[in-house]
Amino acid sequence: MYIIIGILVVVIACVLTAKIISYKYWTCIYTAFGNDNYFKVIAKLENEGIQFKTKTPMNLGSQDFQNRHKTTQYDVFVKKEHEQIAQRAVHKN
Repeated sequence: MYIIIGILVVVIACVLTAKIISYKYWTCIYTAFGNDNYFKVIAKLENEGIQFKTKTPMNLGSQDFQNRHKTTQYDVFVKKEHEQIAQRAVHKN
């Protein structure tokens, strides 16, 4: 039993470390609230051919399940070397 718990702890630690390292070279360029805003932003990045990652912080305190699609927070990350291009693409009309 203790061996299985030890293995699970090691696996979880490895996964968390990999996530932290993978975001080391990325920067958050935009925080969108709601699905509509999120899809508008990523469409602009995709049109410019900019690679991105999305992180959705957990909203454990939210009780409004029916409107979750309107209030979900999306943090959009791009590689640091593409930050200027991504900012222009996101804020372009």
